Amino acid sequence: MDSIKSALDSVAADKGRINGSLHYIRSTIAKQPNMKDELRNHGGIKILVKCLNQVNPKVLSLTLSILGDCSMNEGCRIELLGYDVIKNLCFIMKNINVDTINNRTCRIIANLTASQNCIPVMYRHNIPSIIVKVLSNTKCETATRYSAIRALRKIWENSSCNGCKEMLNCRAVRVVSEFLTTKNKDILLAVLQALISFLSNPASSKNCADHSSVILGIIGSTASEQMNTINTLVYLLPDHEIVSKIIYLMCRNNTVRPELANTCLINHIIEFLKKGYDHYLIQAMCHLLKCPHNRLRFSRLEHGINIFIDLLCNKDPVPKKLALHTLIYFQYSNILLKALIKKNLIPLLIKDLSLYVKSNKVLHVREDESKVQSFNTNSSPSICTSPARTSSMSPITSNKTTYSPLKDDNITTNTNSPDYSPVCESFDTESVNADESKSDISDIIEEEIFVELPNTYVSLTRGGIIIEALTNIIYAQNISELLASKDVWETMFDYIDYIKDEDINTNVVKILDKITCEVQNFKGILIDGFILSVHQRMCRPIHDLDKCKTCVLKNVIGIKIITNASNTFQSKFAEDMMISKMIEPDTSDTNQKLKTLISVTAPLVIQTRPKQLIEMLCRYKVYTNLCNIILDDQNPSFGDAVGAIMSLFKTLKIIYKKPHYERCRSNQKCRNRVFPKKTTVTLVMDDGTLINANKSFLSLKSPMFEAMFRCGGFKEAYENTIRLNDITSECFNCLLRLLDDYCECKLPTNINVFLELIIITDKYMLNELFDRIYPAFMKYMSVENCSIIYEWVKKTGFRLQINPSADFEVIKYLLHSNSKFSDRVKAIQDITRNDYGQHFIDDLSIILKPGLECSIYGDHNATSSLFYLSHFPNALETLKMT
Repeated sequence: MDSIKSALDSVAADKGRINGSLHYIRSTIAKQPNMKDELRNHGGIKILVKCLNQVNPKVLSLTLSILGDCSMNEGCRIELLGYDVIKNLCFIMKNINVDTINNRTCRIIANLTASQNCIPVMYRHNIPSIIVKVLSNTKCETATRYSAIRALRKIWENSSCNGCKEMLNCRAVRVVSEFLTTKNKDILLAVLQALISFLSNPASSKNCADHSSVILGIIGSTASEQMNTINTLVYLLPDHEIVSKIIYLMCRNNTVRPELANTCLINHIIEFLKKGYDHYLIQAMCHLLKCPHNRLRFSRLEHGINIFIDLLCNKDPVPKKLALHTLIYFQYSNILLKALIKKNLIPLLIKDLSLYVKSNKVLHVREDESKVQSFNTNSSPSICTSPARTSSMSPITSNKTTYSPLKDDNITTNTNSPDYSPVCESFDTESVNADESKSDISDIIEEEIFVELPNTYVSLTRGGIIIEALTNIIYAQNISELLASKDVWETMFDYIDYIKDEDINTNVVKILDKITCEVQNFKGILIDGFILSVHQRMCRPIHDLDKCKTCVLKNVIGIKIITNASNTFQSKFAEDMMISKMIEPDTSDTNQKLKTLISVTAPLVIQTRPKQLIEMLCRYKVYTNLCNIILDDQNPSFGDAVGAIMSLFKTLKIIYKKPHYERCRSNQKCRNRVFPKKTTVTLVMDDGTLINANKSFLSLKSPMFEAMFRCGGFKEAYENTIRLNDITSECFNCLLRLLDDYCECKLPTNINVFLELIIITDKYMLNELFDRIYPAFMKYMSVENCSIIYEWVKKTGFRLQINPSADFEVIKYLLHSNSKFSDRVKAIQDITRNDYGQHFIDDLSIILKPGLECSIYGDHNATSSLFYLSHFPNALETLKMT
């Protein structure tokens, strides 16, 4: 024959020599793939489909071979579907029990699955059920079994939810899995590829088949079947890497993990991991450990514990993060946690958290001034972000990657290969290379390795996962004491300080609360200064609280931690321990340092037991120690003592009430408003500045100037230039503006000028003006000038009979202000450094004593407290003597 057309005409005529014509067509298409289009153009598909009705097995086999080659083409598949070829294939498989024909029929079905429109038609004709029957035939040859397994896999991969369920009902998954014990390598590989598809596809977006039913279909429903299947997979594991992925895909399902636990799968995985690293088995192990049955077995495996610890130490962030995610599930597994803790789990987590903080910490600046800047722009990227619309059953993958098997199902020319499709052996003109063309649709090769992370925690950073894990660990019995070390809580403070994560900070507080609430931890947290560390790191704002949200949040967290710890510190056990340390003789520096530590700690945490507080302050000289520290501005504990006094003010509810006054509505407009007056005198200030004034105006406002200018008793009444001593030009200009038209906005902002103005108004007997401005100077008090005000009140103000409690108000302001902690400490240091330290202590005692008395008011059992409180001033006398 010289052309495809003539061969097709011969086949259509059906007058003999049909086998030769079909053989020619197949050989031509195999050698020249582009001849498929010519075949279609001449109506070849329709002619060949009619040949499927032939009863001659030789003709039928050759026709199926040609159609198998044509079915690789999308256009041919559409045309075959239009001629209802699937119905013909169904009839052939039901009625003709010939291996070679079944082989080629299955191959055509597998290729047709590439067109989605063919899948519903296949289910309508019960194709999966028919293929399962063919596969179950014990006399079925290797090639046919291979094609049948491949056809079932292809149908599954392209099926919808209902389709997969139908395949489960016809036992397709179970029948394929039964061939895991085959000795034929090609069949075994086909089975393994099919299992990958069965396990992967139910998690896809278009399919919602019951994943647990798929797994049970693979391993069997009875305990013996499950044990045998797992043992078979484990046996195949050393020679077939794909098995590790099958195991991983099965372990993802939380429903069947108890069944997998009964098969001792985790024991097998650990034994295999002892020989080397396998990313799929690592993931499988981590998934299995989410099940309590598996965790119980795992806790008895020494090598398993070592492997898990090695994962946490791994430099690769992906397996490390996977292990951290898994650790979160160990909350109620005390035996396993204790086994891990013996391997230094907690130091390892704390070290990892510390490294995370160092690499991801951000600079704390005022949020209203600039954006938070990162210290390290090369911080490790997050690996926990899941792509949109990813099911919880599927690994995190790219859009271009599928879980198709790793091998192309390409037809070979080896007659011993299951890919080869022979015709009847009696057909002597059949070429052995008749199927040398690639008549199967190639599978997509998986190119990348992905690690699945639990969707419950995908939003957590590495640091957040560690905190979550530690939060779960602390509830295990007798474990919280292992966290009661300075390294642990300093790392927690670093996390709060440098990492912005308000949700995780709640867990940090839980960890710290758990540390403090255990009585057995008290001695350690007392000696190591836990409460003092909390106050230093959290409750001492580096910015004004009115201007920095971050400082406010940290302050709230710190106060909450200290408040929660107060229950432990106010217990009888804690009280006795602190008292025993305070009454010990100062035989060493260590004893003295511990007494100082208790002195600055007790006022922070004794919040709701006033009798205990008074006893510690008076009887055990805590207050005396604090005063000693404050009088020594070079003492390294000066800031701690100030923090303790601040806490006392808060506990006793001693607050500073800021004076209220109405500001000038015109704001700056009236500041420079002065009514013009004729110059009748020039005043010379100490600094040489000349100020023009009107004698009549000054005489009208001040009796002193009236006596100077009008009565004639002084030479100044006849002079045009007069020197005024002990007054600055700035102060006198301000005085003239206020005399001309009093307004709050004309008051000086410089506190030194303001205080000078008060003195001048008294000196020049400007009584009306004095009465208006002296109450106002407290309104302009700030943390920068309060030390100046305090010293002025003590040195000068008392002679002017101004506010008798002005010095007390300064102290209240300093200890109750929202200003930076360091600024308040500096202000108190300025006061104590300039010979006013004793005055400060005296005033402080006068303020505190009524507050202490009010705290026990009405308590009939507070007789001893009243006794100690009655000697409160004596403590000051003792202090003065020392």
